[in-house]
Amino acid sequence: MSKTTVTFERRDGAQNMSMAAVRSVPALAARMRQIDRCVLPASFTEIFRTRSLSPAYLVQNRTGPREVQTAVTAISQAADKLRRLARAYGEWKAFDIPAFFDLWPEHAPCLVDVEERVSTVNVTFFADLLLPSFHRAEQYWAQEFFPAYQTARPPFHSSADSSSFTAHFIEFEQPKMRAYWEKMLAVVFETRNALWNDIDFLAATAGGEEKASWQWAWRVPASPGLDECLLPPLDQLPTLTLGVEFPLPASRQPGRVRRLRRTWESRRV
Repeated sequence: MSKTTVTFERRDGAQNMSMAAVRSVPALAARMRQIDRCVLPASFTEIFRTRSLSPAYLVQNRTGPREVQTAVTAISQAADKLRRLARAYGEWKAFDIPAFFDLWPEHAPCLVDVEERVSTVNVTFFADLLLPSFHRAEQYWAQEFFPAYQTARPPFHSSADSSSFTAHFIEFEQPKMRAYWEKMLAVVFETRNALWNDIDFLAATAGGEEKASWQWAWRVPASPGLDECLLPPLDQLPTLTLGVEFPLPASRQPGRVRRLRRTWESRRV
């Protein structure tokens, strides 16, 4: 992998929906609920079409159990790397995300967030992005479903509101979106269940934190005209998002020299 060092970025779910990165099932669900308040999105997962994931994380792009089986292997590897990260982090003068995680440089900012705080490091690995079923659902939402929804212009208060665009949305686009959505959820649920005895996965699972970052989208009414299956409660959504937090090496903590000098001077008095 390249030695390119990725800039660290702060996560913030409550951002402008047109700019929000769709890196998890809760993120896609939030975008779905707010579809009438977004500008035309670009597919976030399109980058994985341009270049496939590195071999360590390549999940079989097939329906059925093969996707789940290969996803389990890939996510187990990611969880193992997160387990070893606290010890390895201080060995890097500037932490190299692609090199440590075996990722292509262009994929690293999508899959991994590293946030250095005053005395801790928070690392998030967006494992939902490894799943082809997630890619298909997200790409269909951005490239087909969103434009069809905007053209149909729901809600439909009467037959006078109907048009050929409305009929197309109700009869074709929404059922196809529901099929992609249900397949994605099934794969995530099955993968999570298969990992339930993996200690590294259980130690690193960060689904609660990822859901919390999108909670604001459920505090306002959902966009009208959507199938209820596309609007699940937040607490019913699965995600394979992983995360760890560990102490920031003392040598990297901001203001450390100043604090040491102050401590030294106080002891001299």
